[in-house]
Amino acid sequence: MIEKGEAGHRQRLREKFLAGEEGSRSDETLLELLLTFAIDRKDVKPLAQELIRVFGSLTGVLAATPDKLLAVKGLGQTSVTLLQAVGFLRSGVVSQEKRIATRKESGSIQHKMFKDAIEVMAPKIEPASQNGMPDQPIHATSADKPKNKEPIVLTETLSEARYHNINIQTRPSKETPNMDRINRRKFQVSNGYQLEFDQLARVLHFLEEHIDARKIDRKVLQEDSGLAERQIENLVSMGSAMGLIKPSSQVLTPVGLLVAEHDIFIEKQGTLEWCHYKGAGSYRNLVWFEIFNNLLTEPSPMTQNEWLERLRSELSGKFTPKTLGTGLREEVRFVVDAYIERNFNKLNLLQQLPGERIYRRRYTNFLPLVLTAMIYDFCAVHGERLSQVAEMAATPGSPAVIFGLDVSSFRQQIEGLHERGWIRYETTHNLDQIRLKPSFSSLEFLSAHFEDRDPRKVPNPLMRGVSE
Repeated sequence: MIEKGEAGHRQRLREKFLAGEEGSRSDETLLELLLTFAIDRKDVKPLAQELIRVFGSLTGVLAATPDKLLAVKGLGQTSVTLLQAVGFLRSGVVSQEKRIATRKESGSIQHKMFKDAIEVMAPKIEPASQNGMPDQPIHATSADKPKNKEPIVLTETLSEARYHNINIQTRPSKETPNMDRINRRKFQVSNGYQLEFDQLARVLHFLEEHIDARKIDRKVLQEDSGLAERQIENLVSMGSAMGLIKPSSQVLTPVGLLVAEHDIFIEKQGTLEWCHYKGAGSYRNLVWFEIFNNLLTEPSPMTQNEWLERLRSELSGKFTPKTLGTGLREEVRFVVDAYIERNFNKLNLLQQLPGERIYRRRYTNFLPLVLTAMIYDFCAVHGERLSQVAEMAATPGSPAVIFGLDVSSFRQQIEGLHERGWIRYETTHNLDQIRLKPSFSSLEFLSAHFEDRDPRKVPNPLMRGVSE
């Protein structure tokens, strides 16, 4: 009788689904229906409920790895295979005309990607305009703070005087930058220090007070802050790695100015999301980039020592033994400390298991404006307004990769942004792609986030990422 009753329940599940009845398309009901095809003569509803509880949604279940699925009591190889197959089909990968390079091959394309990004951005770099600003580094104190500050009004044409003062250029440069110097990856971001957000806030505060300067001498920063010269060098390096400070001149970037005025201690979710995207997504930040785009994509958690062994093996012969010894150990410790002990831990990205093994959690709690800014910035850096969803989800440095999203999870985020009208998600005619809207840009979405308003459409926005 139990078996007959279960058979009748399963038949009703199928009939309700085919008829499109209300409630037949919920995550739990769909998952229960799927499980009936893999598990015979058993009520699978409790198992479906448990899977939703563990993974949060049907999308989370379909995106989970086989090892994590097999860890749930009641699932076997047959049911896991079914779920994985459905997840693969749902990802749309099979419909892609162009095969995506695997992450194991990404090392050979990352350098090319970074060079392409520089080539796209290089024509937009020009010498600072002659607007009366001093050519020499300033020698100022906190008493020189500009008076009667105007509130930030960020427009896509960047025509406001304050943003001209931080060297945003819109015309092609007559000078060609030194490509070898730009392409060189920065091994030591931390210089042996940890990411002290309160000390970085002191630097940002001083730079914000002197926003009109074209260049600020580090000795001035040292005198004003009371910090050691080595600390100032370290803080500027970290601020530069997160896209807040221009390293050559020690002045704020446009985003650095927004952060200095709205979240100077870098403790709010949106600021941390953006700083993580810039820090972990920049190919130039060698160790930071490799950890989030290479090591953390491995299925099994690893310890810091295992990270060190992998990185030393991959970088052998490219750096001195001392750099691959002390220097590498300091950089790995800097990243782990920043995400487990300091402000980045609010994103809950890195988790440490017994035995000091570290793994990354999939991050889906994005602030929509900030995620949109990341997508616009990533596409602009690569000179694109159109991108395949699956391709972006597999490209190192993309928001999907550094936040641990698979294609399904990333697509779900894209659909939400499409519904808000900020991007166009195209799925008709067998397409699965993101198209940016010509009336928006990355900087406008970030400005809207920090100023707590809706993004504004403007005529002729700049097709570029956020200037660093």
